[in-house]
Amino acid sequence: MTNPRKKAQIRLSPPEATYFNEIKFSIGNDPLVRVGPLIEMPGGNFRITLHVQGTQKARALATLLIRTKQIGNLRIHVRVKTTEGNVVQPISRTLSPREIANLYRVAFRTNRLFNFAMVRASISFTAVYPVFKAQVIQFFNDDLSDLFNNFNRVAAFVFRDVLRNTINRTPILFSTARKKMGSTSHRK
Repeated sequence: MTNPRKKAQIRLSPPEATYFNEIKFSIGNDPLVRVGPLIEMPGGNFRITLHVQGTQKARALATLLIRTKQIGNLRIHVRVKTTEGNVVQPISRTLSPREIANLYRVAFRTNRLFNFAMVRASISFTAVYPVFKAQVIQFFNDDLSDLFNNFNRVAAFVFRDVLRNTINRTPILFSTARKKMGSTSHRK
């Protein structure tokens, strides 16, 4: 006689679901951005559509986002639309580091995880530093290494996964805001 109880199956969340949730809980942590559902397209590709309030914000996001994410043999296409339904194209001209930092300010001004963006020049290069709050993005993800099967990553690194890491040869160095030290703490 067979056991009527189902046998436990060990599964991992598919990579497209993980990437979708990274976008949903980072870019989507903004009252002016709505992340549409993950749509499977013919050929095994996927699409994620962001609906963004405000044309400037939508254009900035379209420029900063990774438009096509390749994971193994599947592709995830990310597109940005205005709330009126118009598809928004990224800025195609060459951007200075200062203009790139400004795009972060426009794109993430209302995102609850964003602090600020700045440009810093060193001897060998100039980079843009978007700075995010010192918070963890967490969502269920069938992660067997976590007791509750959660995905846990600091916000800056989730944004690094879904946003371009260079624009016009300018490196983008994702950073976490400095936590304020308590009055009883001290530096050595």
